[in-house]
Amino acid sequence: MQEESHGFYSREEWTQFFTDYNTEIWKLNDTSYKLVQSDLSAEDWIEEYMKNSAAIREAYRKNEEMLDRHVRCFTRGKERWTRQVADPLISFMFRYITRIQDLGTACELAQSLLEFYEGLGDDVAVMKCLLARAFCCDFLDGIHLEDQVKEDCARASIIYEREFLRLTPEEQSMGLSIYDLEFDRLSNRLKLGDISPALIEDMVEIHRVSQKALDYVVAVDQGYEFNLILPDFDYYLGFCALCLSPGECTQEQCAAILEAARRRQETSEKETGHSECYRVRTGLVYHMAMRLSRLISDKEVMDGLHELMDQSFISVLFTEGGTFSQHSLEAMEGIELAVENITHRGKTDEELFDRTLRLFTEYFFDRAYTTFVDYVCGTCSYCYIQTALPHARDKEMLLNSLLKLTMFRQVQTAIHSYMVGYLAVDILESMTEHKPELLIGQLGTHSVEEVRERKKDFLVFLYQGALLHDIGKLLCSSVINAQSHRLGDLEFQVLRFHPQTGGEMLQNLPQLSMFRDIALGHQKSFDGKSGYPADFDNTVSPIKIFIDIITICDSLDAATDHLGRNYTRAKDFDTVMKELRAGRDTRYSGAVTDLLDEDIPLQKKVRKLLGDGRRDVYFNVHKKILEETRHPELKSTHDWMFNLYVASPDK
Repeated sequence: MQEESHGFYSREEWTQFFTDYNTEIWKLNDTSYKLVQSDLSAEDWIEEYMKNSAAIREAYRKNEEMLDRHVRCFTRGKERWTRQVADPLISFMFRYITRIQDLGTACELAQSLLEFYEGLGDDVAVMKCLLARAFCCDFLDGIHLEDQVKEDCARASIIYEREFLRLTPEEQSMGLSIYDLEFDRLSNRLKLGDISPALIEDMVEIHRVSQKALDYVVAVDQGYEFNLILPDFDYYLGFCALCLSPGECTQEQCAAILEAARRRQETSEKETGHSECYRVRTGLVYHMAMRLSRLISDKEVMDGLHELMDQSFISVLFTEGGTFSQHSLEAMEGIELAVENITHRGKTDEELFDRTLRLFTEYFFDRAYTTFVDYVCGTCSYCYIQTALPHARDKEMLLNSLLKLTMFRQVQTAIHSYMVGYLAVDILESMTEHKPELLIGQLGTHSVEEVRERKKDFLVFLYQGALLHDIGKLLCSSVINAQSHRLGDLEFQVLRFHPQTGGEMLQNLPQLSMFRDIALGHQKSFDGKSGYPADFDNTVSPIKIFIDIITICDSLDAATDHLGRNYTRAKDFDTVMKELRAGRDTRYSGAVTDLLDEDIPLQKKVRKLLGDGRRDVYFNVHKKILEETRHPELKSTHDWMFNLYVASPDK
């Protein structure tokens, strides 16, 4: 490959550049995933973990040099785009945006190129930039960035439809992804219970327009490689039936949904080579569409769901396609949504509902690490947590499911949360002994004596709150799991959503809603004048003392981590204490800081935990995650996502 001083001058060179970059990310992700699944001794596992952390730091350094030279020189530096560099780059991004693993860099490029092409008045290139940016936003956090995705898709679709007959066959084919994203956005709203005839009408109209474009693409196809995988718009519209009940949409809308589902079912029956999961997800959508049109009864659908939940298909569900299968994932999500719908969230068949909750958690818990898989797992799990999990009757199962779907998919977050939990318990034990008056009023106490009598209740409450404080990182797994580059503005924005996401989930779970303020407030300063989210006032929270403890423990662990992915030099305890004192009563609680300063036995316990004790916590968290992984080692089938020269194997 001939390299210029900055960037490249052909699509082939840009493709190779990002393939090489993807390969580096794949190596890190694969090593991290295998390390989680490994059954090594404590010493060996810690040694391998430290090696992996060192490898990530080295990759970070190399990737920064590479990105500075070929990308940021244009997006942040003095270099200016030229068509010789920009045209092949946006052509590459338009073709492969769903396979780029570094979404932050991809979004930064799309934004910079958008400004360049808007200045030139090149509408087709603008369309490509808008689609690329929309994909990045959707994959990073399609829930909280929905408005941006909607705006970009609306602008892109106007250009696509106006220029359609003048586009190249590849542009016509890849432009179908605009409607793919729109269906995804609206489907998320359906899954979250935002059901209205107007929303369904939007989906019916998008289906009409997108299917017309798809039919044209198929009609003029000459065996193009880019047409090997095309959007399944009939399935997307039929998907609505999984979330709807009779009477929730118009008769015309029911008819459109049923017709789309029927076409997909009939095609599935005629074609050969499809997987079992593909046939299940297609058949399930068809039967739910018939139920929506009152052509079959709830009992008939329920009987079919009971048959699906037998052990033979469950084995297929977990093993078909190895570490990743789009159709397996769609089958699992379809089963969960259908059961949630048909049982009225457990009111009519509690056993089936509970079995499905457990199955969903087990399935999504140990999927492989890629940006696409993280996006799908995060979005599906978020919707499930918001709508189905609130109806779980067993608090222990609820808490376990929540932790497995959130922090246990991010090993570093899991380790950090347990470290914060242990630190918080140490501080609270000292507080109940030396400053119990700070806790009066919490958990219904009215005196120092009551606080000390209920010490165990206080410890359990704070420990559980610590484990849950970062669960909002569910929607930014691709940022957490692949820290192989300096984060961009969009990635930082997504990370800053995590207290809000955590608060949203906990508020919606009646048995855990008491921890909402801990998730919302742990990134705010003690005085409430800085930190995020801006619209949450932690200073008036009834559990502010617990937020204050978690905030300090959060900082103590993050600053002193000498084993994990820490790109700055780890600080010692004394250095962090100086920072706590400097931020006393502004950034950090003065009362908690003073307690740490004055209680020498507490200091010794904290120093030990942050030092050698950290190794035990790391390994014990690994063992806990390993114990929860109940399925045999799966064949690695997600590697194709990193290789831009290989198509998806899903049929």
